[in-house]
Amino acid sequence: MNFRKFYFIVCSVLSVFMFTLGILMLFYINVTDVYGTEENSDALGKDPSGFIDSLFDSFKTTQMKSINVFVCGGDQAANLTDTMMVINFNPKTAQINVLSIPRDTQIRLNNRTAKINELYQNGGGEFAVQRLSEILQTDIEYYIHVGLPAFKEIIDVLGGVVYDVPVDMYYRDPLQNLTINIQAGKQHFDGKKAEEFMRFRQYSSGKANEYYDGSDLKRIKAQQNFVKELIRQKANLYYITRLNEILDVVFNRVETNLSINEVLKMSMNIDKINAENINFFTLPGRPVQQELSYFILDKVETMKLIDEYFVVETVEIKEPIEATDTDEKTN
Repeated sequence: MNFRKFYFIVCSVLSVFMFTLGILMLFYINVTDVYGTEENSDALGKDPSGFIDSLFDSFKTTQMKSINVFVCGGDQAANLTDTMMVINFNPKTAQINVLSIPRDTQIRLNNRTAKINELYQNGGGEFAVQRLSEILQTDIEYYIHVGLPAFKEIIDVLGGVVYDVPVDMYYRDPLQNLTINIQAGKQHFDGKKAEEFMRFRQYSSGKANEYYDGSDLKRIKAQQNFVKELIRQKANLYYITRLNEILDVVFNRVETNLSINEVLKMSMNIDKINAENINFFTLPGRPVQQELSYFILDKVETMKLIDEYFVVETVEIKEPIEATDTDEKTN
């Protein structure tokens, strides 16, 4: 079985995304003069009898866009992207929508039939987001490309993950010196065991069930469930203290056009982010066998999904204006 690296990338990127936003928000609030002082000075000069005006003068309205980020990963040296997904983040509601894209999705590339996992390899991040924006008919401005390996180390740094495995899982591949043997039921996964779970796609015996039938679609679903549980257990202030260890593992393997300022903007309402605010989707379509195996996207259903969950829109966020020394003395 060809070794696919989906399990590294999904958990690495979403973990870093969550923890980075948290720590930057704390820094942003406590160290930086976020809100400025001019608004406070203006507020002091308003008619004190205007109660409603005074009430809303305590807040500053910031306009910003929701964003789509193309996340891909695999072998960084060869620019192979075995993992592809689009993440939509709304900074007002802290809603995160994740669209997994099967790597065999059929596209046209350089006047030939190709697979979508060739985009990054052929033109890098800027080219990939441009073409993907055209294919999905939405605005994708940012990209993150994550190299290997990081997943096992992150899970171990976080102290492992408790996960309820739905079925027994057994696979053996002597060529890869790989044996996966996981029993059904609640398990405490360290990095190695979590890696085995995320790699599993089919049984050595060839049997199939409702969870695994050898297809990438079933494995994507299992990986999405694991990532959601990972975030539910680990997205809290305690694990922000482990951020430096996580960044040491991951950041030297990341290529992105996201700037620190853009990450700071995304950190609004960081306290609202949790597993319940995350929706996972898989690109609508069907697998087919032609001269090669392809995944043919369903254009109608895809556009419905994009229009509901992955449209970039401008939102308004009200931020409290911090009191200055002058305000305190006046009061």
